[in-house]
This record gives sequence, structure tokens and C-alpha cells, in this order.
Amino acid sequence: EAVPVLAGVLGDGHGLWRRWTLVRAAEAAAGLGPAGRPLVPVLTALLTDPEQVPSAVLALRAVAPDALDTDRSAGLLLDAAEAGAAPAEAVDGLVALGVDTLSDEHRARLTALGERDPRVVRFGLSGTIEAADERLRARIRTAEVSRG
Repeated sequence: EAVPVLAGVLGDGHGLWRRWTLVRAAEAAAGLGPAGRPLVPVLTALLTDPEQVPSAVLALRAVAPDALDTDRSAGLLLDAAEAGAAPAEAVDGLVALGVDTLSDEHRARLTALGERDPRVVRFGLSGTIEAADERLRARIRTAEVSRG
């Protein structure tokens, strides 16, 4: 019964409070595991929105890992992180995919993301942005060390 409800939510590209509604629906889809396989088309459609890429990739990985193009997904996650669209979630998605499975190009982009001068995290509550950015950079360094 959950699949049709989630398909309706995930397929609604014009709803109010869209971002977080879609993130939560994708998380719920991931929780279904293989039973959520019918949601692959609507989850795949979310890959066009950088803010939705992390939750969509994780949901696709859970419901239909064989349907997930890992290389393309890693590129989309890096695009999202580099653009500042859910950067922490994007890095978590890369870690979930397996940093050791990343191409050399993707590893170089991840390293550059953690080392670049401009902040990766650019939005948040006053006084929290710097700390969130440092946590993200530490997460990237940890991911790089764990693959080494």
C-alpha cells in the first residue's frame, strides 16, 4: 500500500514545501527495500534536481541496486555537493556508494571539494555555517582515509 502513496508524492513536482517532502518520501522508499522497485521511474526523475540527488540515489540503491548507474550517480552527487545543494547529504551518498568504487576523476573532485577555499556549506543559521562546513570537510577527509 505504501508504494502507490509514495509514487504520488515523489511524482508531484509542484507541491508546496517540495524539497523536504520529496527527501522524506525518498527516505521512506529506501526503507521499503526491494519492495519499492516500482518507484524506480519516479526516483530516477528526481536525479534532475541537485537538491534531490542524494536522497534519490540512496533510495535507488536500496530499492534497485542493479538499476543504479554508480558512476553517473557519483558524478551527480559531486555536482550537487560542488553547487552547495545538500552537500553533506551528497558526501554521505558518496560514502554509501563506496569511496573505493569512485573513478579517479571522481576521487579527485571529492578531494578538491574538501580542499577548496570557498565554503562548501553556504547556507544555514547565522553562526553555524562555518562549523557545518568544517564538519563536512572532516567527513571528506575521513572518507578519503578509509579508502586508502
